[in-house]
Amino acid sequence: MKDVAAALSLAWSRRAPGIGWQWLGLLVFLLVVFGPLLGLLAQAGASPANWSALALPTGRRAGLLVNSVGLAASVAVAGLALGILAASVLWRWPARLRWLLLALAPIPPYVHALAWSSVASTVNSMLQGLGLPAIAFQGWIATWWVQLISYLPIAVGLALVGLESVEPAMIEAARLVRSDVKAFVQVVLPLAAPALVAGAGLLFLLSLTDYSVPSLNGVNVYSLEIFAEYSASNQPARVLGLALPVLVVAVTVVVLSQAGLRNAAQSPARRRPAWATPPAWTEEFVWLQRAALILLALQFTVPVLSLVATVGTWQNLVSSVASAGREIAFTFFVALSAALGCLPMALLAATGLARSDRRGRLWWLLVTVPLAVPASLIGIGLIAVWNSPGWSSLYGSSLMPVLAALARFTPLAAIVLLVQLRRIDPLLVDAARVSQVSPLRSWLQIRLPMLAPGLLAAAAVVFALSLGELGATLIVAPPGQATLTMRIYNYLHYGASSTVAGLCLMMVAAALAAGCLALLVLSAWSRLLGPNPGPEAGRPA
Repeated sequence: MKDVAAALSLAWSRRAPGIGWQWLGLLVFLLVVFGPLLGLLAQAGASPANWSALALPTGRRAGLLVNSVGLAASVAVAGLALGILAASVLWRWPARLRWLLLALAPIPPYVHALAWSSVASTVNSMLQGLGLPAIAFQGWIATWWVQLISYLPIAVGLALVGLESVEPAMIEAARLVRSDVKAFVQVVLPLAAPALVAGAGLLFLLSLTDYSVPSLNGVNVYSLEIFAEYSASNQPARVLGLALPVLVVAVTVVVLSQAGLRNAAQSPARRRPAWATPPAWTEEFVWLQRAALILLALQFTVPVLSLVATVGTWQNLVSSVASAGREIAFTFFVALSAALGCLPMALLAATGLARSDRRGRLWWLLVTVPLAVPASLIGIGLIAVWNSPGWSSLYGSSLMPVLAALARFTPLAAIVLLVQLRRIDPLLVDAARVSQVSPLRSWLQIRLPMLAPGLLAAAAVVFALSLGELGATLIVAPPGQATLTMRIYNYLHYGASSTVAGLCLMMVAAALAAGCLALLVLSAWSRLLGPNPGPEAGRPA
């Protein structure tokens, strides 16, 4: 009996520190990600009269909410349709080539706004030379187009995830009794529906919570109204009341997309290629596929070529970059700090996501609900939390933009790490536990090397997204310390110039480099690990 007690005591002494650190890390994750929203709720509870009247949109605000939801829905539907059409072609391409397009996703939407505005100006000059009326690239149509183009790689990527989740044997069976187009529409798409719905939901959220592109095109959306309300009243409680309707809509979309988001992070096992023989599409379907691929190609070529043409000379590029040296250094500090700081919290949250019980489903809600919070609301919430006498050293410091990036992008890092966790064979982890000398040594020598590519990929994703973060940073950045995105955004209101084009070109290069690094590391390490060991891979230790 004493031997059993001693063994249990030894086992607990080995696991207790790990359990303690896990709970501490998860607590930090919740405070960092939900802290801004909790700060707003605390202030709203202290003064309910300041926000209750704004919680129900009426009159102008009701119309604004309807228009914003309509814009987001149209972007989601069009993006889903184009994503499916492009993915149906890329599906049969080599894996490394088709997934490389996701490296285009971190390019900030305002870069696309500048590029297409420059294209519209060039076209208008040609039309005026021919005596034809100019095209006004402003308003809702321009906003819809820029958002659709900027989010297209995400739509195609999630459509690919959905299509690749369909068992090839089921596709071949359907082809025996139906034409290839009917098999695709009636069998493949319904089976891939969860991931496709998740993709449409994500596009909806991105459009609904973005105010940078609408503001550049002279469009007032509900997310911009939130920013304007805080600028006018400086009362976080009123801002929360105003944001409550859009939060309800966004959270509802997140909840409805849960199943698809979980399936998208499964990292399915390698299978034999789908469509053992090339599909015989109808001529009309082929033309739709070509149109989607052309738009996907324009998503990258138009910004790059337009920016290069606007910059003009190499000297202009060097001059514009040199003039923003301080902003560039601060931007890289914020992005690098967020990329490194998110990893411990994201890793512990990913272990919760990997669970298959009720606690795992709860963690999926905790990780995905923050995606529904507008960036401006996160910035205002951070001010509500830290603008107090006891935290004067932190409030107004350069760490505030870092906290904003952590609150926005740590959930995405957790999902990226979940993909890597599911590719780790649990037998290797169990074998390490049996023969371990100490938990720390086992973690450093066994777990960390297996997690390394996921950690690097998650850091690269957060780094790329933090480079272009605007909504929250614009609110919390300390005086005299602006990021490169803030400088570009302020310049964009005065139109395109060689200076702003040079800065945007640098932003595109940095975002592409980080995105390509994340994809290449995951691709290379996946080949080393071999096939996915199964759905139980990556279960929490």
